[in-house]
Amino acid sequence: MALHALKIKKIAVILLCIASMAFLCACGNLSELFDRLPPLPTESGEEAEETAPVETLPPETEAPAEPSPEPEEIHNSYIVKIAGTPYRSEPKTEQANVLGSLSVGDKVECLADEGEFMLVELSDGQQVWCATWYLKAEDPELEKQRAESFLAEKTGTETYVSIDGEPVYYCTATVLNCRAEPSTTCTILYQIVMGSQVNVLGRDGDFYLCRLPNGGIAYCSVNYLSSEATYVDLAGAVDLRVFMPGAEFDLLFASPNNITGEAMYPPIPLLEETTADKLMQAYNIFREDGYTIKIYDAYRPKSAQYKLYDIVQDSRFIANPYEGNSWHQRGRAMDISLVNLATGEELEMPTPMHTFSLDAARSSYRSWSVEAQKNVDYMTEVMTSVGFGTLETEWWHFEYTGPGGMMEKDIDFGSLTYRPVSEYVPRD
Repeated sequence: MALHALKIKKIAVILLCIASMAFLCACGNLSELFDRLPPLPTESGEEAEETAPVETLPPETEAPAEPSPEPEEIHNSYIVKIAGTPYRSEPKTEQANVLGSLSVGDKVECLADEGEFMLVELSDGQQVWCATWYLKAEDPELEKQRAESFLAEKTGTETYVSIDGEPVYYCTATVLNCRAEPSTTCTILYQIVMGSQVNVLGRDGDFYLCRLPNGGIAYCSVNYLSSEATYVDLAGAVDLRVFMPGAEFDLLFASPNNITGEAMYPPIPLLEETTADKLMQAYNIFREDGYTIKIYDAYRPKSAQYKLYDIVQDSRFIANPYEGNSWHQRGRAMDISLVNLATGEELEMPTPMHTFSLDAARSSYRSWSVEAQKNVDYMTEVMTSVGFGTLETEWWHFEYTGPGGMMEKDIDFGSLTYRPVSEYVPRD
């Protein structure tokens, strides 16, 4: 009887299993079947020991990480501010490790800043070293911070004495070394030539801390800077700085900002006196019309002409000194542009000054902008009205070929007589 009851019980369990399987199949989840089955009785009639089900936990998952803040942008682009800036194989000032040079306006990317030198990447991918003094941060705010930090370092010494007002001083040496520290044994950063103007910030021993014409800060010997401007006293010639003080002067060949990468002679604009008188006539006309002359070149020694010609090697743009003299060598030519007196801005011209290409030629007139055409036409009309001729390949060049004197073709500026401006007697 007991056996019969057990069989009935087994049949009931089997029927329950079949029903559960049918239900779970309908639900599409067979895996729950075995979790729901009751324990089967053993063959001996004893029920199998029921064990507590093992709870299966889902695998642990990490909480989503907070988004990382965007890294602060680093302004690591720098612009070359000095023509002929050398780049090196090592962060040392040695001629042997110079690999090449950069031009004004070239851009580099800073990879590492080690104070005096930066490891930079050039546009061609080269990684080289460059002195930080020659580079300007592309970001204005960063450049301001760098300048303030540099000045704080230089002016924070016990031996430094500041000078109020940043007075203008004038270079009296033919060539003056501008140094990184107030010592004759330290690195030469730059050189300026006779007549160059600097702003003196203070004094440290036998050196002035100066702001140079290119904006750089360096030390210059007190022995070769004077607080009083001088002019050249030369028979038959005129120093335009005192003769025409209302003009502007940017003598490119007297600075490193030219195709040679070096200053070839002092920034002293000289003209033969008859030519200077003619230029004064034009100057007065321009002033009446609201403009002033900006002079980029005047007398040019023949030694400088050789250097220029050897680089350009095109007599359309630089007269061949091996075959004769240009009017620049005789003090009878000048390279000029015009500045608006009301705004202080230079007028739009066809090309930058001393662009030695046919874009600057008068024959390219139709390719110039309408404004550039108008300005060149006006300047040419005034200059030719007082007796100057033009040069086909250079919109900026004017020369006087009429009667008058001639300057020596290769003057040594160091041998000239310099007098204080206070002694200058205006020409009649």
